[in-house]
Amino acid sequence: MSYKSRMHPRVSKGEISVFSALSIAGLTCGMVTQMPIVLRATVPDFCWFELKKAVYLDGFQAHKKDKQQQQDQEVVDLLEAKGWDVLRIPYEPPLTALEVEEIVETIKCFVGLAEERPQ
Repeated sequence: MSYKSRMHPRVSKGEISVFSALSIAGLTCGMVTQMPIVLRATVPDFCWFELKKAVYLDGFQAHKKDKQQQQDQEVVDLLEAKGWDVLRIPYEPPLTALEVEEIVETIKCFVGLAEERPQ
């Protein structure tokens, strides 16, 4: 099954790039994408239901206005009140390969799947 068939038809190129990188990193097991959860029918870009972790990629073009930022914070507050951990990642498209790699590392840490690195 291709990763595109698992995603909502109106996803951004950034979301597709990050999903592909998460898949390569082995982070898509147990993850769902673009599925409504708790209250206000919020649709996280990436979500781990069993871990109650939701990730939103906030493209600057859609999330730069004060009203949208206020709505985004309301969603975070509502989810956190229901026991969810929420990570919002602002970005300016298009994403470079290095930016995608950094986002994946941030998500790994957030989800708790970061690899132990030797010191």
